[in-house]
Order: sequence, then structure tokens, then C-alpha cells
Amino acid sequence: MAAAEGRMDKMSDRVDGLTPEEGEVMDALIKAWNEFAGLERQHPDELRDFTDGIHRCQDLLAVRIARREYPIGWPCKRTGG
Repeated sequence: MAAAEGRMDKMSDRVDGLTPEEGEVMDALIKAWNEFAGLERQHPDELRDFTDGIHRCQDLLAVRIARREYPIGWPCKRTGG
């Protein structure tokens, strides 16, 4: 995220390694951040906690890039179905 209270913009031309589908997830995370950042605070830790959750989701998206680009070091373990 940018500054703690800052807004982020949707990535229109992806240069981040995400597929279009993953990019939609990232854009939804950005939208969630922007919406939550605009809410009145009810607890001093809630913005940090929300940020941590967004970062965890972004970490998972980053690992998907690593699996595609470096499949030997970051193997996929697909499940059935």
C-alpha cells in the first residue's frame, strides 16, 4: 500500500506479473483498502490489522507469480476437482 491513509489506483496495464484474473483479485484488494481506509476508526489497531490482512492476500498473489516463473523452486501442488 502507499501511505497508510493514501488511496491506490487500479492497474490498467499490468506490469506486475499477475494474470488478468489475478489482477482482478488485486484490484479488488485495492478497492477494499480504499473503502476501509475511508471508514471512521473504531479502534486504534484496526487499520494496521486490515493492512496486515491485505498484505497476506498480496503475498499469496506474489507466490503465484513465483510458481509460474520458477516452478522448480516453487512447485504447484494441485488438488483434485
